[in-house]
Amino acid sequence: MILKTIDWKIENSIGHLVLNQPPANTMTGLFFEELSEVTGSIIPGSSIRALLIYGKGRHFSSGADHFDLRTRIIERLKYESREEIPAFMKRTMDSFVFLYKLPIPTIAAIRGTCLGSALELALTCKYRICAEGTVFGFPETSFGLMPGCGGTVRLPAVTGLRKAIELIIGGKNFSAEDALKCGIVHRMVQKRALVDETIRLAETLINR
Repeated sequence: MILKTIDWKIENSIGHLVLNQPPANTMTGLFFEELSEVTGSIIPGSSIRALLIYGKGRHFSSGADHFDLRTRIIERLKYESREEIPAFMKRTMDSFVFLYKLPIPTIAAIRGTCLGSALELALTCKYRICAEGTVFGFPETSFGLMPGCGGTVRLPAVTGLRKAIELIIGGKNFSAEDALKCGIVHRMVQKRALVDETIRLAETLINR
C-alpha cells in the first residue's frame, strides 16, 4: 500500500511514524484509514524495537478535520444503527489501542501544535517529549464533540480526573510548560533538538 498521509521508515530497528500532511498535518479520513493499515499490517509485520511518532515540518498535528468527521458520522448514521459506534470510528480506536499496548518503547516527539485527536495519539505513547513553545489542547467541545480516541480515559490516568475534566470540558489551549507541569509530557527541549533527543532516548531504551 502506498501511503499518502503517513511516512513510514525503519532506521536502526526504530520505526518512524511521521504524520505527513504539512503544514498542519491535519488528521483526515484518509489519514485514519492509513493509520489502520500501518497498525494492522505494517508494524505487526516489522521487527522494530522502538517506535517514534512525530509530524513532518513545524507541527505535530492540528488534530482531526472536525467538519469531515461530523459529516462522516452523520452520513454513517443513515445506514448504521444509532446504538453502535460507526465502523470507521471503531477502526480508529483499534489503531490507538494497538499503539497503546505495543510492548516496546513508544515515544511521541511533539512540536508546534498538538490538538484534539493528535494529543490523543501522543497519549498512546509511553514517553512524550515536546519542544519549547508547543501548544496543546482538546478543542472538541467547541465543535459540539468530545475526544473519541481514548483521551477521556488516558488523560485522567496521567493528570488525575479533576485536571482532565478541566482540560477537556474547558476546551482551552495550554502551553508546553503546563503540559510538563501536569505530566502530559515528560521532557521539554529546544525545537531543533526534538527529533534527535527522541532518537537518542529510543536508542538508550533499546540498549537497556
